[in-house]
Amino acid sequence: MYFMMICTWEPKDEKEVRTRRANWEWPKDIKILFEFYDLQGCRTVYVLESDAVGLIAARAAWFDIIKFEIFPVYPIGETKKMLKK
Repeated sequence: MYFMMICTWEPKDEKEVRTRRANWEWPKDIKILFEFYDLQGCRTVYVLESDAVGLIAARAAWFDIIKFEIFPVYPIGETKKMLKK
């Protein structure tokens, strides 16, 4: 299933987020389709393919510093064509 995951953190935690991210890897159960960094800072947006187990594993190391918004999405139009390839 496809999900959108929006990760937000406080400006005071920016350095810690960057440090952790440099040494962290996505769980095997997750396939990242799109990844965006908000140029205004303190937020990333991901579109990923996973199940509940993968989503839980992805958040486990970050609960103390990142707020997560996760919801299922369905591709339409050009995005749907692109994912079929």
